[in-house]
Amino acid sequence: MTDDLSAPSDLSAYEDELAAIERRVRREFSFGRRRPVVMALMFVLAVALFLPFSGSDSAVTILAGAAAAEVTVPQRLFLGFVLVIGLGVSTLAVATRRWALSWLAMLGSSMGFVFGMLACWSQQSLPEATRPQGLGAGLLLAWAAMALLAIQWASVTWSRANVMPARGRREN
Repeated sequence: MTDDLSAPSDLSAYEDELAAIERRVRREFSFGRRRPVVMALMFVLAVALFLPFSGSDSAVTILAGAAAAEVTVPQRLFLGFVLVIGLGVSTLAVATRRWALSWLAMLGSSMGFVFGMLACWSQQSLPEATRPQGLGAGLLLAWAAMALLAIQWASVTWSRANVMPARGRREN
C-alpha cells in the first residue's frame, strides 16, 4: 500500500495557468439581474437621439451640424457623454464584463447626468429670441436615462466582491 501523502503534488505544472485564470476573474464583474436594465437604458439613449432635443432639432441633426436652433456648449457636452459613455463605454463594459470599464461607465454616466442638468438649464436661460419653446423630449429622456444608467452602473460596480466565493456556494 502506497502513501499518497508523501508523493509530491503534480499541481505545480498548472500554477501559471491557475494564476492566469485568477487574474482574468479578478478583472471581471457579474451583472446579476441588472444586465437587461442596463441594455434597455442604452436602447432608450439610442432612441432619444432621434427625438426633438433642442426645439425641433434631434440630437442627430445637432451632431451633423444642421441645427436650426441655437445649441449651447453644455448640450454638446451632454451629447458627447451620451454617445461616448452612455452608448460606447457601456456597450464595451456589457460585452467584456471588465470591472475597469464598469467604473468608467459609472463615473462617466454620473458626469453625463450633471451635464444633462446643465444642458436643460442652459437651454432655458437663452435669450428670448433664440430660446426654443420648452425642453425637447429627447433631451429629457436622455437625461433621465443617464441618471438611471449611473445608478445601475454604481450598483454593478459596488457589488463586486473582493474575494472569490467559497467552493460549492453560488454567487448571487
